[in-house]
Amino acid sequence: MARPGITYVHVADAAVRLVAQGKNLTIDNIRETLGGTGSKSTIAPLLKRWKTAHQDSVAQADLGLPAELVLALKGMYEKVQADAALRYQQATQVHQTETAILQERLQQAFVEHDALRNVHDEQAQALAEAHARILVLDKTVHRQEIALASLSSEKVGLEQRLADRSAEVASLTQQLQQARTQFEHYQESVAQQREDELQAAEQRHNHLEQELSALRQRLLAQQTRLGELQAQEQRVAQDNDRLQSTLLTTQESLTQSCNAHEQAAFQLTELKRIHQALEQHHGTSEQRLAEKRTNLAVTEKERNLLAERLTQAETQLTNLLTEKLLLLQEKAVLSSQLAEFRAQP
Repeated sequence: MARPGITYVHVADAAVRLVAQGKNLTIDNIRETLGGTGSKSTIAPLLKRWKTAHQDSVAQADLGLPAELVLALKGMYEKVQADAALRYQQATQVHQTETAILQERLQQAFVEHDALRNVHDEQAQALAEAHARILVLDKTVHRQEIALASLSSEKVGLEQRLADRSAEVASLTQQLQQARTQFEHYQESVAQQREDELQAAEQRHNHLEQELSALRQRLLAQQTRLGELQAQEQRVAQDNDRLQSTLLTTQESLTQSCNAHEQAAFQLTELKRIHQALEQHHGTSEQRLAEKRTNLAVTEKERNLLAERLTQAETQLTNLLTEKLLLLQEKAVLSSQLAEFRAQP
């Protein structure tokens, strides 16, 4: 049992002196500092109590390094850790903010692109409908042109037939005039030969009267046909006027459709230009995002370099500790050898 004078104060004072001397805090060293007094069972709990209250001093004593060097290394380590963590946090926040902004812009560009695509589809559908209407109008105009050409051809035919009928009427009139001339000549001949050829003259006169009646009937029929042809010609002229009016209306509709087609083509060109601008903006956004990713990679590389430097510092510190332990072991061996040498007679 230790003498009654060994207390916590004595053990603490011995521990402080050992730390100041750079020696290890062991029970034997404490007992030796106290003058070789005190039992180990008494010193052990008191030394454990002091080590718990002064862990930093114990660590310094175990390392065998000056306190200023330990504090400097610890401060540098903590500063490097804090700087690396702060830079990494700042870079992460900046990257997250810029990524969110770029994502929002990209989403907005996608929405605008979808809207423009819908407008483009609607314009394309309207253009297709306009093309369909133009084709229908072209077909209608073509049919009307064919009908107009047919009516024109029919009109020419009717005019030719009318001319033929007029020529026929003129020919019949000339024949009638010739017949009258011949009849007058015949009457003169009959007057000269009336007595001898009275019966033959009367027969020929009756025959000529019949022919004249037939010619008159034919002339009346031709005049009636001529009136019908003239009425038909008027109807054809009215139909021609109506077709001309329809053709003008169709041409106006075709002109409006062409204007609508040109306007749709202009709108399509504008939409293509806007689409190209959006694609260029999207490419610029992608490039900026790639640059941000590159900056983040650079920041991550710097962080890795700092971590590597920190690891190197820790490795150097570990090497120093190892060298210190080796020196302590060598010191212990040398002390043991010196003690043995002194113990020899």
